[in-house]
Amino acid sequence: MSARWRTARNRLHLPDDFRLHDWWASKITNDLDNHDNPVEVSANARHHSPGYTMTRYGRRRAEGAKKLAASSASRIGLATLV
Repeated sequence: MSARWRTARNRLHLPDDFRLHDWWASKITNDLDNHDNPVEVSANARHHSPGYTMTRYGRRRAEGAKKLAASSASRIGLATLV
């Protein structure tokens, strides 16, 4: 599998550290951000329950954006975000 993956990755000009799971996690997050049905997203991801999918992927992007904003604000000396 690794030789096939390396060949496919090279053809697609993907970085050497790109993993299929990274792509799949982005797809799940994008589907949830687009308000797709969580039951269908969970079934497509082959997770055991929609609750697991929502816990694992449901808030990732919003939380990441808040952390990035807070980090940037503290670096430039802002006490709070408006």
